[in-house]
Amino acid sequence: MLLNRREFISLSLSTLYLLTHNLEVLAGDAVEIFDLGIASADPTQDGIILWTRINPNIHSKLNKDLILEISQSPEMKESSVIKIPGDKIIKERDYTIRLTIDNLKPGNTYYYRFSYADVPSMIGRFKTLPAGNVENYRMGFVTCQNYADGYFTAYRHLANEDVGFILHLGDQIYERIYGKARVPGRDLAFPSGHSIALDLEDYKYLYTTYLSDKDYQLARAMHPFIYIWDDHEYANDYSFDYEKGFYKLPKHPFENDREKVLNLRKAAILAWHFYTPSRAKLNLNAQNPLEWITIYRDFKIGELAHLICLDERSYRTPQPCDKRYASSGCEDQYKTSMLGENQKFWFYEKLKQGNSWKIVANEVQFVQGKINGLYGSLDAWDGYIKERQEIIEFLNKNNINKFVALTGDRHAGLIAEIPTEFKENYEKIVGVEFMTPAVSSISAAEANWWKDYGVKDADEYAQLEIKQNPWTKYLSHRVWGYSILDIDKSSAKCQIVSVNKYKKDSDKEIAATYQYIPGKGLAKV
Repeated sequence: MLLNRREFISLSLSTLYLLTHNLEVLAGDAVEIFDLGIASADPTQDGIILWTRINPNIHSKLNKDLILEISQSPEMKESSVIKIPGDKIIKERDYTIRLTIDNLKPGNTYYYRFSYADVPSMIGRFKTLPAGNVENYRMGFVTCQNYADGYFTAYRHLANEDVGFILHLGDQIYERIYGKARVPGRDLAFPSGHSIALDLEDYKYLYTTYLSDKDYQLARAMHPFIYIWDDHEYANDYSFDYEKGFYKLPKHPFENDREKVLNLRKAAILAWHFYTPSRAKLNLNAQNPLEWITIYRDFKIGELAHLICLDERSYRTPQPCDKRYASSGCEDQYKTSMLGENQKFWFYEKLKQGNSWKIVANEVQFVQGKINGLYGSLDAWDGYIKERQEIIEFLNKNNINKFVALTGDRHAGLIAEIPTEFKENYEKIVGVEFMTPAVSSISAAEANWWKDYGVKDADEYAQLEIKQNPWTKYLSHRVWGYSILDIDKSSAKCQIVSVNKYKKDSDKEIAATYQYIPGKGLAKV
């Protein structure tokens, strides 16, 4: 891991100590025992979820107890100690352990370390969420990390950032192998022998492979994560068929087999739960598949902000019209639902709480994206126009304009205002959308998604989208990396950080920085 001089100087002593220590650990024996690293997740004012896995080959031979230490010192002085008996580390959970830690102090930094057979893990760090009056807050957000499409170098830089947590907007894994890897050493091969995940072992293989990445491990150790998911954690473009009572999986081998579709759903949920620490609720014994997991949940950042995490896959009705891309649209765009009735009611109730910033973990593009009379993607909110307009009208009616949608999915960087009406001379804005580029997944600049729109390349597509959709102020298909959101009482600022996914030692660059001030709109910084 390389740091330039400016990054080195900017690091606090505790961060520098932690990074140096953890890089040494990653080069030592602990990697063999803690083969997928350590992680913290879903911080609250007084609690955290802590996670690790013991290498199955080692635990099956040693069956040792696991020791957890928690301290407010990076040197792990005056630690509280918790012992997890070896018989609690079981094959049925793939030897993963998650612990809910409570009774912590708001707005404090804590450090933790696991030990197994007298071998310590990396030292992890997390901050509890602040309470009461908060002047400002900083968070990172990421999306879309196809292992075979590039390196996770972005996570090495994100590990160095001073953020309260990292919000992951989904597509943590990809359930399909899309041909040969684009960078050396990242080829994949499912245990089932197929090119798409067909059972629990295939999903487990994906998570253990992705989590073996050392840059990803470092980021998970240095910061707590808050995870939602998108479609590739289960199956591409999936939706729910309310009449038939099971999920619709377009162009999937199990597409029309209800039993196989639902068994695959349970496998996807279990695998996500094993390796993704969170407070999401599981109920796999429920008769209704919609109740098997509840991803949507919320977090309070003092009186400053309210993070509302949505699940825009599990409850959505099928995508409308004739095709997903380059569609001229149809009446069915006004008959669809992205959120489902229960989640939408819950969402509105959360939006009405207080007058703080409403930061929404939003999986797919919210603002309209239409060029030459054709919608960019009806898998995004453009396929769910009526429900989107209901949300906008709700915000407008309740005088909510401190609304920030943090978006992933598209493999592009996008920054846009959210107007009350998507028309050329719009007058009022209820919020802003900040879309982070992919960590590594293929973009339109590497593919040919733009051909159906009558343009010569992805750059012309981006220029036309900005021109024909005036609420969109920035769009790039040639950026990968992560984004940083800075909020204070009067503004929200987004910085898109570009990291070359084709190089393990690539530096970071600032691709775009925009600030949103309610009542005034977006401005480039």
